[in-house]
Amino acid sequence: MKPKKHCLLIVDDEPNVCDSVHDLLRREFRVLKAHSAQEGYRIMQEEEVHIVMSDQRMPQITGVELLAKVRSHYPHAVRMLFTGFADLESIIAAINQGHIYGFLKKPWQPEELEAAVRQAAAEYDRLTQAARQREELLSTVDSLQSRVSALEGEMQRLSGLHAPPEASSGSTE
Repeated sequence: MKPKKHCLLIVDDEPNVCDSVHDLLRREFRVLKAHSAQEGYRIMQEEEVHIVMSDQRMPQITGVELLAKVRSHYPHAVRMLFTGFADLESIIAAINQGHIYGFLKKPWQPEELEAAVRQAAAEYDRLTQAARQREELLSTVDSLQSRVSALEGEMQRLSGLHAPPEASSGSTE
């Protein structure tokens, strides 16, 4: 059985950009396309998306704003931003606030895009594995806490059975 492909959502108001990314990566990734931030967020609610790649400059909402919203509701989705403009302040803010994993500048070389998305897929795998391990650890801790509580109760019960009899307060003269 072939391993499941990672799902990439490309969000750009320019359909030709979405189409070119789809055509380049469709063999290796499941590529979904959205032509607006609203459409992209709707897709996030309907599909299991592993990587979100958004253009910075779109009507109504910027890529940074979209990725911040994605981060708050889908924290394991790896977020990437790209732009054709040197919008350095937005990029710095996005990186500093943890909204994005990576940044690409338009136009990109196909090899550069492929490598960046592969790295994002590896990051998604790392994040989900860490989350699974955390859940397993929390489950183990819960189980151990229950066992300790049960043992403490048993110790109290046993110590009550073996307690020395209380000395009577009355005198036996």
